[in-house]
Amino acid sequence: MDYKLAPEYQWPVQIQEGEFVVRWLFEHADERGIDPDRIALGGDSAGGNMTCTIALKLRDEDGPKLALQMPIYPEAKMPFETRAGVENVSGGYVDTAGVLLFVWCLVPEGVDYSQPYITPLNAPSHADLPKALLVTCGFDMLRDVAHAYAKKLADDGNDITYMHYPDLPHGFIQMTAHSQRCLEATPELAGLLGDALAKTKRATDRATELLRA
Repeated sequence: MDYKLAPEYQWPVQIQEGEFVVRWLFEHADERGIDPDRIALGGDSAGGNMTCTIALKLRDEDGPKLALQMPIYPEAKMPFETRAGVENVSGGYVDTAGVLLFVWCLVPEGVDYSQPYITPLNAPSHADLPKALLVTCGFDMLRDVAHAYAKKLADDGNDITYMHYPDLPHGFIQMTAHSQRCLEATPELAGLLGDALAKTKRATDRATELLRA
């Protein structure tokens, strides 16, 4: 899905648009040929932040239940004080200084950027969230905050698969035309996504069989 970009359109426009699309898919699943028990949401970097945030909002507002959330090296929190933030302060495809610029463009002046719908790591609880496939990589200013989010999901009892690629940089799923290693890792994640949704379908089918019995 597409969404309006900052600084012309600032938070929470992007979250509202993403949440609207997810709710619309559930409401129109039958006419679009979509299995409502197998709707997943994922994104990388800022899209990972939106994935985490929308999953939290749907939970908090008793919205439809996603089968899976797939945050890929998500911006779960601003990384400035982390080791990964210091290690990747400059020189990468995206670096720590770039995150500061992005946040400056996205968050309106005077808005509390520590709130969970901007900084999902700060949610008071991460319980009862969708099954997660969370991805981090080694050369990434968001590595440590994303790992902390994965730990929060696990500690609060969620079903989570955590994948870490120590040899890959932030944005690696966008680099498959230029790197054999990125090309290897990206279909691997797609396979894990497919497997997770297939398991969801089998579980749903089994529950239906038990109800009929």
